[in-house]
Amino acid sequence: MLETKEVFGRSESKTSKLGTKGCCYLGKNVSYPGGEYEEMGKAYLDIVSPHCMLVVGKRGTGKSYTLGVIAEGFARLKEKYSENLSLVLVDTMSVFHSLKKENTNESEIKQMENFDIEPENWKDKVRILVPNAAVEEARRIDEELHYDDIFKISLSRVGIHEWLELFDLDVTSPTGTLLSETISELKDEGNFSFNDIYQKIKEEKQVKESTKKSLMTLFEMIQELDIFSKTGMDEKIVEGGKITVLDISYLGRLGDYELRSLIVSIFAREQMAKRTLYTTVEMQAQAGLGEKKVKSITEEYPIVYMLIDEAHLFLPSNGTTLATEPLIDWIKLGRHPGLSLIMATQEPSALHASAIKQSDMIIAHNMTAKGDLDALKLAKQSYMKEGLDEVVADMEFKRGLAMIFDDKRRELQMCRIRPRHTLHTGVDASALPPEERT
Repeated sequence: MLETKEVFGRSESKTSKLGTKGCCYLGKNVSYPGGEYEEMGKAYLDIVSPHCMLVVGKRGTGKSYTLGVIAEGFARLKEKYSENLSLVLVDTMSVFHSLKKENTNESEIKQMENFDIEPENWKDKVRILVPNAAVEEARRIDEELHYDDIFKISLSRVGIHEWLELFDLDVTSPTGTLLSETISELKDEGNFSFNDIYQKIKEEKQVKESTKKSLMTLFEMIQELDIFSKTGMDEKIVEGGKITVLDISYLGRLGDYELRSLIVSIFAREQMAKRTLYTTVEMQAQAGLGEKKVKSITEEYPIVYMLIDEAHLFLPSNGTTLATEPLIDWIKLGRHPGLSLIMATQEPSALHASAIKQSDMIIAHNMTAKGDLDALKLAKQSYMKEGLDEVVADMEFKRGLAMIFDDKRRELQMCRIRPRHTLHTGVDASALPPEERT
C-alpha cells in the first residue's frame, strides 16, 4: 500500500508539481477512524517559501521539541535549496545548542524506527553565538561554555530611538536631547566606541555637568554588560546554508534593560532593509531596468527565516517592546522581500494579536487555559467549521500530538511530531540521576 504524503504550507497545485522538495519531515498524520487512534501517512512542511508560523502549547507538550524538528528540516535540505536560505534561532532558553549533538535518548531512538529516521547531528551547519558575559560567568563557577563565537553588536548599529527607549528617556528631556545629539554626530563619523561617546559628551559646553554625568552613567552601566563594541562581530549571522543559534538567554539576568528585545529589533530592522533592497534589485532586473542580469537574488543574499522561542517576550499582547514594531513589519510585510518568522509561545493570550491572526500556519499542542484557548479564536477563518480553540481543547494529551492549522490548504489536520535526529535538551530539571530519568 502506497503511503500518503501531505505537505503543509503549500497549495495543492504546488505540491502536485514539487512533491516534498524543499520540505521538512514533520511526522505522521493522525486520525481516529471508529474512535481509534491511528497514525497514517507522512506530514511535511514547506520551508523554502516565506511563511509566518506559530507554535503553541503549554509546558511539557512538545512546543520546543517541535521547533527543534523544524530546525532539523533546514539542516537536512539539499544544498541547492539550503544555500539560498539562512535560519537564525533566537534562543531564549539555551535549548538549541544540541543541534550539534546526535540523539542519544534510547526511548526516542526506538521510536525512530516507526518514522524511518536515525540519529544525526549538524556540527558543520550550526553556529552558536553567546554573549561574553555568559562565558565569563561560566568560568567563574569553573565551567566551560561551548560556543563558536562571542556575540558583539557595533554601537553604530543601535538607533537613537532605540537608545532612548532602552534608557526610558524622553527625547525632549535634557538627557534625551544630549543623547540624541551625541549619537547623531558620532554616527556621521562611522563606527565609534564607548570612549568616543564619553569624549563627545564631555565636549558639550552648553550642557549642565549633572546632565552629562547622568548620561555617562547610563552608558557605563551598558558597557559593563560587554555586549557592544566599536566594530562588533563579523556580519555572518545571515549565511546561506547555515543555522545560527543566537543564545540570548543569559541577557534576561543582566539588569532591567531590554537587551534581548534590542538585539532582535536591530536584527529584524536591518534584515527588512537588506532583503527589501535585494528584492527590489531583482524585480528591476526582471523588468529589464538597469544593467544587472536577471538571476535569483538569493544567490547574493539568502531568504531569512527567524525562529523565536517565547515570542511573547518580544511581541506582547499588552504594551510594546523595542522589537515589537520591527517584528510586526516582518509579519505583515515580510512575504515579498523573503522574510519568514516562526514564533513559539506557551501563552498565546500574552502574544500580540497580529502574530495569531496573520499566521498562515499554526501548530498547536495541548492547551487547557481558557485565556489561551480564547486567544486561538483569532485564527478562525470563514471556511472553518470549527475554531482551532475548540479542536485543541478536545485533543487528548499525548506528547508530540499537535493540531495543524494550514491557511494555504484551508484545513485542520492532527499530526504526531516525529522524534528528533538531534538531542533535545529542553527537558525539565530533575534531582534524579540521569540513568533514572525517563
